[in-house]
Amino acid sequence: MTRSILSGIPTMLGALLGIAAIGLVPSACQSGGVGDPCIPEDEYDARFAGFKVSQENIESRSFQCDTRICLANFFQGRVTCPMGQAARAACTPDDDSACGEDQVCTKSAANVQECEGAGDPKCDDFSGGAGKGLCNEQGLFCECGGDDRPCPSGFTCDEDTKQCVSYVCHEPGSCQVPKDDPAAAEKNAVNDGVAENGCCVPGTDTPVAASVCGQCEEEQSRDAPNAVYCSCRCGVAEGETEDPNFNFCECPEGFACEEIRKNVGLGDPQLTGKYCVKSGTETNSGNAAQECGKLAAGSFYNQDQCSGQL
Repeated sequence: MTRSILSGIPTMLGALLGIAAIGLVPSACQSGGVGDPCIPEDEYDARFAGFKVSQENIESRSFQCDTRICLANFFQGRVTCPMGQAARAACTPDDDSACGEDQVCTKSAANVQECEGAGDPKCDDFSGGAGKGLCNEQGLFCECGGDDRPCPSGFTCDEDTKQCVSYVCHEPGSCQVPKDDPAAAEKNAVNDGVAENGCCVPGTDTPVAASVCGQCEEEQSRDAPNAVYCSCRCGVAEGETEDPNFNFCECPEGFACEEIRKNVGLGDPQLTGKYCVKSGTETNSGNAAQECGKLAAGSFYNQDQCSGQL
C-alpha cells in the first residue's frame, strides 16, 4: 500500500497533525463548534480528485474542529477549489513543452511506499520487479533511481529525495480558495467562461493534477458552506439499539439531528448514525445528485464524473 506525501509541506506539519489526532475518539464529541468551517484532511493529498455528491464523508479526528468531526454531507468536489478544474498537463523537469507561457513545470504529489528496513520485499514490488528495491533506512521509504528502481507510471524519480513524484504545468500563485476566503472573488474569478485558477493543496502553491468537479450550486445547499463543516454524532442509526456508553451531543439551534450513515456492518460502528446538519440541507445518497442543480458558470463539468450541469 502506498501513501501520498505532499510536496512543499514541511515534515514538522505532519508531525503536529499526528500529535493532534492522538487520543481523539468519537466519544469525545461535543456540540461546541458545530457549523464551524473545516477542510477535510483528504484535500491535503495532491492526488485527491474531490468528493462525490452521492457519498458522505465523516472525518472523526479533525484537528480543525472542537467536535473532532469534519462532515462532508453529500458534497461534490474540493472545499478549497469551488470552480474545479480540468486535469492539468503533465510535464517533467527535462520536458516542459506542454506548459503555457506563464506556467512552470511544478512538483505535485509524491507516491511513497513505506518500508521497514533493509531487505524489505515491498521495495522489490514497488519497483515493478525490474530490480532489487532499496529501503531508505532513515526515512523508511522505498527509494527510486535508475533502471533498477523505476517509478510507477505517471511519476518521475526525484534525484535529490529519491522519491517518485508527479509534475504538472502550473502558473505560480494561481490557486483557488474556499468560498468564505476574503480573496475568493479574485482567486475564483472566471474569464471567458473558464475559471482563471486551478486547484492546489490548501495553504500551499502545490498544484492538484487530477480533474476536479466544480461545487454544486448554492441554491440547493450542496456547496461547501452548506455541506462541509464541523459536526457531532447525535444518535444511532435508524433501527439500532441505543448506546448508553457513547456521549451523544445535542444539536444547537439551526441544526437538525439527521441520519448520515447507516450501519451496514462495515467500518467503525461508532461512526454510523445521526449527525447535526444545517436545517434545510437534509438529503441522502439517492437525492443528492439531483439536488446538485446547475454549476456556476466557469465551473469544471464532466458528464461522466460530475453531477449538475452548466
